[in-house]
Amino acid sequence: MFTCCEFEIIGYEVKLALPEVKHADKLYEIIAHDRAELAHFLPWAGKMSAVEDEVDFIKGMRNDFAQYRKLPLVILVNEQPAGMVDLHTIKWKNESAEIGYWLSQAYQKKGIMTEAVRRLVAFSFNELGLHQVKLLADHNNLASRAIAERLNFTHVALLKDEVKYHGKFCNMDLYTMIKQ
Repeated sequence: MFTCCEFEIIGYEVKLALPEVKHADKLYEIIAHDRAELAHFLPWAGKMSAVEDEVDFIKGMRNDFAQYRKLPLVILVNEQPAGMVDLHTIKWKNESAEIGYWLSQAYQKKGIMTEAVRRLVAFSFNELGLHQVKLLADHNNLASRAIAERLNFTHVALLKDEVKYHGKFCNMDLYTMIKQ
């Protein structure tokens, strides 16, 4: 199993690793349990209706990884799946990518996601040779915006009506970090 990085935080051992089909059951269980919260900002969560959907998602992400289009990582907390973090919209020519993430409610507000994003950004710059990482957060998702701000991403713009989900347009905050 490819592991991007490992760290400890408040007594938890955390790994960011390439997702495997064996993670699908637990990831789906988390999605089903946290569906209302996740689907509020991540509409795909409302469409995940069976473990097989998660298996298909993992297989698709691994295919995108093999083609250098995405870097999907499962967040393992004490060896158990707890969420995901990824690089997508990778533009090798422009040396840039966008980061996305979600985490089980059981592990939120413990600093796990902030550290996971910090580690993935460092990996992006130091190992992948990227110059810029972007983070797009729903304007109403204060927790997601707080991660970008804690990590000193630069707030570039408030994008009016940038995405449409749940039948309405939503504003998004665009943050970037440039390699120093």
